[in-house]
Amino acid sequence: MAKAPSIEKLLQSGSAEWNRMRKSGQVSTDHTGATFTQLFSANTDLSGLGLIGSEWERCDLSKVNFRDADLSNAYFHGGRLQDCDFRGANLEGATFEKLKLLRCDFTGAKGLDDVEMDDVDMDRVVGLDGEEAPPPPPPPAQGITAFTREQREKALGAQAAAVMQGEPSGGEELPPFRPQDPPGSLFFRGLKRMAMPPLWVLDVPGLRPLLPQRLPPGSSLETLYREAVKTRLENKKPAADPAVVERAQKALRMGAKDSAVAAMYLREVGVLPMARFSAAQVLKGALREEVEVDDLTGQIDPRTTGALLELRLTHEVVDHLQEARRRLAATQLYTSLLEAGFNPENNWDEALESSDAAMELAQAATGEDRNALFEGFQVFSALPEESRLRRLAYLAESVSHLELVSRLPEGMEPAWLNGPETRECHDREMTYVQALKAQDIPTKVAALAKAELGVPEGEVPEDSDDDLFVHVRCDVCGKEKLIVQSPDA
Repeated sequence: MAKAPSIEKLLQSGSAEWNRMRKSGQVSTDHTGATFTQLFSANTDLSGLGLIGSEWERCDLSKVNFRDADLSNAYFHGGRLQDCDFRGANLEGATFEKLKLLRCDFTGAKGLDDVEMDDVDMDRVVGLDGEEAPPPPPPPAQGITAFTREQREKALGAQAAAVMQGEPSGGEELPPFRPQDPPGSLFFRGLKRMAMPPLWVLDVPGLRPLLPQRLPPGSSLETLYREAVKTRLENKKPAADPAVVERAQKALRMGAKDSAVAAMYLREVGVLPMARFSAAQVLKGALREEVEVDDLTGQIDPRTTGALLELRLTHEVVDHLQEARRRLAATQLYTSLLEAGFNPENNWDEALESSDAAMELAQAATGEDRNALFEGFQVFSALPEESRLRRLAYLAESVSHLELVSRLPEGMEPAWLNGPETRECHDREMTYVQALKAQDIPTKVAALAKAELGVPEGEVPEDSDDDLFVHVRCDVCGKEKLIVQSPDA
């Protein structure tokens, strides 16, 4: 029969698994002489266990339940115990040495007279020496529990060496776990760690990124768009090049692959696009392709979503907002975990459970599917650092665009039945005026309906209860059209 794993091994695998096995009675209650080294553990239920003579070397314990446990002759050395519950525990002969106790409760613990405290930093500890409980403490500060064993060992080792040499024990500043920070803050901190900002940061001007010093020469619409963005972010006004404007207008009119950067270039230089619907198919297709990729943190190009917003192409686009939000939540969570030094093999799930903000992001990303969250973290952490940062920035910018698209009035872009040629006049698309139901025709466009569709003035078009009538006008000559959109087409 296989030997049951030790408590040391089980706790290294995470508190969730331990608590599950404990609840189902799959683990022993006697763990006399257990030894824990550099253990990070949060929300672990150790209540009522026999932990006589156990050793806890440089452990970081948060919200661990030692209630009614037998900790006689236990030895805690180094590390930190935060919000731990020792109520009713047997602490006879126990030693706490060179560590920090923060908001721990020893009310009703046995053997307190025989407990040895040596160089212990205590903050809002309850139950020692019979003192009364202080007022409720403020919310615990984020950060100190969120580090890898390797980082803690390095930092604590540096502090110990400094103390032995009589120097201040400032040590190395440990990175905090801050999933509550907005994506823009995570992006900015990540960008500061890079030697120089990459060119793609100019695709996310809404995040106000650090700017590249210079751009490589080029005449592509992408390069010219990024130059215009850089100019604007430097508080200068981008100049419109007539030849480039014509190229961009043509790209929109032809529905070319670079329609997205064409629309964004025109926006940056303040030129109204003369074509709106011609580019709809390629833009929506590009967005759909990215959304359909089976990747929890797959990026969505903000130039595509920005072009859809600029051209007011709302139809079907808002359907992708929820998926974009889901990906952003996962990417934000993973970025904050990696920033704090966690990885898929190192206590990330316990850090997750120690933060309400992290739990909210996890819920938004995968719901209750913790396995999908873990697999997504494995994929994301394996990417190069710049790729991870780009995904975060692109998703944050795209979500802001899609949220603005979702707020546009209904009818901005009906599901068009006819091709672009039916909406063109003077080599440009006619401007959208309004979308009408059949009952609106007699009061709003009676004369136009008679001229375009032969509907007698004052009458409602027959058998058109579900049809949509799209009213467009040429900005050059003023010519108007009324196009029928049928749901059955």
